[in-house]
Amino acid sequence: MKRPILALAAVILAGCTTPLPQDSPPGTAAAVPVPQIREGEAWSYSVHDGFTGLPRPAERHRVVEATAERIVVTVSRERRGEETQVFDPRWNWVRRPGTNLQMFEYSPAYQALVFPMTAGATWDARTTATDPATGRRFPVVIQGKVMGWERVKVPAGEFDTLKVRRVVFLHYYEPSVRDHSEIIETEWYAPAVKQAVRRETTSRYLSHFGANEPGFLRVRGGRGDGGGPRFVQDDWLIYELVGHTTR
Repeated sequence: MKRPILALAAVILAGCTTPLPQDSPPGTAAAVPVPQIREGEAWSYSVHDGFTGLPRPAERHRVVEATAERIVVTVSRERRGEETQVFDPRWNWVRRPGTNLQMFEYSPAYQALVFPMTAGATWDARTTATDPATGRRFPVVIQGKVMGWERVKVPAGEFDTLKVRRVVFLHYYEPSVRDHSEIIETEWYAPAVKQAVRRETTSRYLSHFGANEPGFLRVRGGRGDGGGPRFVQDDWLIYELVGHTTR
């Protein structure tokens, strides 16, 4: 499995677009330091479906605890209540949902960002995701790259950002239903607001769903198609900053 994973990650991280500038904009540090997060800071995001353009419930992220050991954030969604997420002081995930999956706890912390953050930086990290509801554990591989500087416009304004892309392989499975997920996470981190001003997340998972032939997709008449497991595309969600309270 390692060779296909590394090959896919290399292709995705290389990208198909023109390389982004590696030099920081005037007045912006080339090496972005760890942000100093404070209790009460908050970021609000609009969310929409990347395939259809239709809106999804908006989100508000508010810091309720910020210490030298951890950052605790409440995430409120319209009509969907509130959940608590936990990060280390460098915005790496300790307790947070996997992309298009349920809540997981990560040990060591899921390395989402790397500080000081510089254009061109890469990392290769591994962690274990635990489902707190069941206690089941799953290995996770994270391969990240800071693509470069990009100025982006979102509802909250225009920002100089570092574009970060992660290719993630989460080996979560449900017997006879699904196998590992391949995840792409892209975010535009703006030092001015200590957070991403735009995020795109998508994933696909290996399906083992079938009616009469376990391991195969079901086709017309309820029979397996005989072609083996298939990748199934999950949601593609786009988050854009609409407002923030930082100091």
